[in-house]
Amino acid sequence: MLQAGSRRWWLLFLIILGVMGLHAWLTWSMAALLNDMQPSNTSAIKRMEATTMSELKLSDPPVAAPSPTKPRTSRKTTSKRPPKPPAPTTSAPEPAPPPPQESASAPEPSESAVTVAEASSAPELAASEPAPVVNSASAPSTSGPPFVWPLATRVSYQVRGYFRGDVHGNARVEWVRQGTDYQVRVDTTIGPSFAPIGSWNLISAGAITPEGLSPKRFEQVNRLLIKTSPPRTVVFNDEDVVLDSGEKLQRTPGMQDAASQFIQLSYQFIMQPDLLRPGNTIYIPLALPKRLETIAYDVIGEQMLDTPVGKIPTFHVKPRKMSTEGGVLPVEIWFAPGLQYLPVRILVRANDKTYMDLQMERAPEQAPDLLSQ
Repeated sequence: MLQAGSRRWWLLFLIILGVMGLHAWLTWSMAALLNDMQPSNTSAIKRMEATTMSELKLSDPPVAAPSPTKPRTSRKTTSKRPPKPPAPTTSAPEPAPPPPQESASAPEPSESAVTVAEASSAPELAASEPAPVVNSASAPSTSGPPFVWPLATRVSYQVRGYFRGDVHGNARVEWVRQGTDYQVRVDTTIGPSFAPIGSWNLISAGAITPEGLSPKRFEQVNRLLIKTSPPRTVVFNDEDVVLDSGEKLQRTPGMQDAASQFIQLSYQFIMQPDLLRPGNTIYIPLALPKRLETIAYDVIGEQMLDTPVGKIPTFHVKPRKMSTEGGVLPVEIWFAPGLQYLPVRILVRANDKTYMDLQMERAPEQAPDLLSQ
């Protein structure tokens, strides 16, 4: 009887040790995971910190700011020629009168010619401003406020999807500007925030130009449980781009990366709202870690979406078929003109059974540059 009782106690003791060991392992694993979720010290992109932001309200779509008007003092000094001196008195016959085109004054430049000349210098004027302001001679005449690049903007999303079962999580697209330098971060986390299963992080850093964003470096980091992949990078030089493998390829005008494309598309729609007509196609050349690819986005049409700020009109933009190599998947995007053309829904679809649906979970936040408005 005593031996049987002793064996039972030993068995219970071993079970307790096993449970304690399992809890210790789980605690260590979670600590490692949370540590991995912190920004990587090996990143070559120094993080820009966002300023204090407030809720962005629905408003009329922003429009391109008008170009500054040049002084027109040259008309008064050059519009007329000096009078001709009187002809000398001689017995010779008077010379024939000059042709009409020579005796007439030089015509003043037309109003449209001045407008074209001013518009041609708009990009240079815009580039010299401390706070980047959009300038466009073809800007539509609407009641919206002039667009100024904000200091910071954040859109937060709730993630639902399916991958071998239901998937839940959260995501955000964050924009930060310091002078004419920018950063765009796209962060997606799967699983509860206190114990995430995995994440997908994209970072784009570069400069703002009159044509929009000009990336300088892109990084992509994927995490699954306690395993973190090395950053996949793209380096943008003046004439070429360097892929993650080290391969150099020619850089084409307007080339973007997987993160900057979201903000670049919004910028293009502010500059040219007519691009969002159903049936139009917008082409975006992308430099991805493993390849270059030009994405054709078709404008499907206008669609009303239920959002935390109410029912709002959006424009649905869908990419044509693209390669899924390298971990970058095609994304459908819904842009909201009343929220500065920000993407309020993003649908990432690998196939009919694997997808992630990112829908805005609260009003966007923004820190506008009030001094430049």
